[in-house]
Amino acid sequence: MSKNKQPSVPLVRSGRESSKVKKGKKSKPKIHNNLVKEYLKRPEIFADFVSGIFNDKMIITPDMLSDADTTYEMNDEIVEGNTRICITKELIRDVAKNVTDKNGNQCLVCIEDQSRYDKNMPIRVSMYDSLSLNSLASKKFIPTLTLVCNWDKKPFPNPTTLSSLVNSPFLKVFGEYMLKLLLAVFNVVEYIYSQEKYSFRTELRTVFAYVSGALNKLTMEEIIEKCPWIVGEKVSKQGARIVFQYMHIDIEVEKLDEEENDMVSIYQQKINEEKEKSRIDNTYELALSLSKLYNRTFESMLDDFKTTPEVRKICMERYSKVVG
Repeated sequence: MSKNKQPSVPLVRSGRESSKVKKGKKSKPKIHNNLVKEYLKRPEIFADFVSGIFNDKMIITPDMLSDADTTYEMNDEIVEGNTRICITKELIRDVAKNVTDKNGNQCLVCIEDQSRYDKNMPIRVSMYDSLSLNSLASKKFIPTLTLVCNWDKKPFPNPTTLSSLVNSPFLKVFGEYMLKLLLAVFNVVEYIYSQEKYSFRTELRTVFAYVSGALNKLTMEEIIEKCPWIVGEKVSKQGARIVFQYMHIDIEVEKLDEEENDMVSIYQQKINEEKEKSRIDNTYELALSLSKLYNRTFESMLDDFKTTPEVRKICMERYSKVVG
């Protein structure tokens, strides 16, 4: 056998391995990514996001969109002893839509949601694109555009072109021919505080402001102080659900209006309800403990507290359930 020739080893195919799960570690659910991904998948939101980033130079409407496959398979081989193992990994894009205009021109537009700085984002996107092209090898080529929605406080620091990744010297003329890794990066925080670079027609601006504020642990009052324009702005039921989940506020979403919800008013109403509930709880607990301490009736203690008829009724109903 030649010294350079490697001995042949049998091929064994293993099961699938998710690219987003590290062995030996339990992955935490990505609440942010899941919420935002589902939101950006809405045709009207997706179309507005893309059109806004391009400043209407490329206007996309919901009727131009169709769902695209977001899962790609990548085969990798390792050799263990005399066995060659083939591992199939799945790489999953966050959001992807096929876009077809009135002339039949097509492209694949993708959005990658980044809640915190990820240094590997450009490489990951280029990997998605290469797998996408590979899957189209026997089909018609469709151009692919990838946008990154960056929620981190700092602007996206990654290189966005292939040439900027190269550390060694190269002829400058090569730079203009090297492919871009990312078409565009949308910095949410920067947008919210400037609002001059992009223009969105839907509720995106308002929802982004609330979510960004919640991610940075701002209270509703602090969000309003930084973004006073959100007062009176209405959002859809789905937008409201996302906002209140980020702000950890328990709201009965089903009771909300489908498209016209004032977040500030709903929030204030909920806070007032919580304060009232807390006040009633305190009154009930205090009346109950003092009635036992002084051997008096629960009702007479409520008389001493001069409670309102509404509070008195709630406390008495609760007391009746306890004593039977």
